[in-house]
Amino acid sequence: MQTIEIQPARWSKALAEFSAIHEGWLVSVDILSPTMGAQPEVRDLPLVGIVAEPEHRGTLITISAAKSDGQQITHAIHSPTRVRLERTDRGVDAAMQIESAEGITTIVRLKTPGLPETVDGVLNR
Repeated sequence: MQTIEIQPARWSKALAEFSAIHEGWLVSVDILSPTMGAQPEVRDLPLVGIVAEPEHRGTLITISAAKSDGQQITHAIHSPTRVRLERTDRGVDAAMQIESAEGITTIVRLKTPGLPETVDGVLNR
């Protein structure tokens, strides 16, 4: 597993590219807070997108996933300080970690929406 740090100047473009590649992939989102511990926010819902945009006091990153009733669930991260992508040794994106100025870490875990053999043509053995 390798971790790739995405520099703040590239957040908007990198997250747009990430979203285009992984749209529809199943995501789980967990929030790790020093005061509240680990809190699940989303479980195995299709990714709509992850967006970074400026706001009045810095940057806002939003993670959106589709619910079965056609609605969306959105998690907002105000004042992010770090964005890291975790990639397997085979080059497959597995997770993203986003840290905020408040010390909260948001972890987005990815699952392909199909069987592994339909994605890369080869089963791991």
